[in-house]
Amino acid sequence: MAPAPSFRGHQWTYNPVRGSCLLLLLVMSNLLLCQGNSCPSCGPDVFVTFLKSLTDLFIDASWLSHDFYNLSTIMFHKFDEKYAQGKLYYINATKSCHTNSFHAPEERHKAQQMNNEDLSKWTLVLLYSWNKPLYHLVTELQSMKEVSEAFLSSTIEIENMSDKLQIFIESQFSKIIVSALKTIHEAPSSWSGLPSLMSSDEDRRLSEFYNLFHCLRRDSGKVDTYIKILACRICKTC
Repeated sequence: MAPAPSFRGHQWTYNPVRGSCLLLLLVMSNLLLCQGNSCPSCGPDVFVTFLKSLTDLFIDASWLSHDFYNLSTIMFHKFDEKYAQGKLYYINATKSCHTNSFHAPEERHKAQQMNNEDLSKWTLVLLYSWNKPLYHLVTELQSMKEVSEAFLSSTIEIENMSDKLQIFIESQFSKIIVSALKTIHEAPSSWSGLPSLMSSDEDRRLSEFYNLFHCLRRDSGKVDTYIKILACRICKTC
């Protein structure tokens, strides 16, 4: 998997006024155009099926984001238990998160105040910002002989979940991709922990691993919150 974000195929478009349910209006319009004509495929069942399909997509995404956050939390605690006991890595962990400069809302009530466009943009900003760190996190873990196969597999699974969530958000809100990438490009800081992650100083290296797992747990929680809010809105609207 490439360490940097990439553009993928986009199927649907997004409008900040109507949210991702703009397609519903298009479907309804097509159904109305078909009225009075011989168009068996344009019956009410088509619209109902589409609604169910869209709802199912967002429900599946909310489960995926839940698993993303849950596994990230488990991995942080496992790393903390095995490598950080008696250490002081936690002191600067929160301050050193590379996504701090984005100021993406962490509390649910603040996230609920955002419209769908902002929610989807911040979701992508966070996910894109983890592409490079996750790539190197997996790579460097593979070079640690004491890391178990189960631990490594779980970290790879986290990376795969992040990629799947990116694909989903991109497909539903394709117009905010450029805005998300612009936000990352204009950020005053970015992840700069690779030298520490590759350091021959074991304490420095483990400290960076700790920081990454700690910050990933926090940011995956934000992503989970944003996607669940979007799913709730889409299900209610549709």
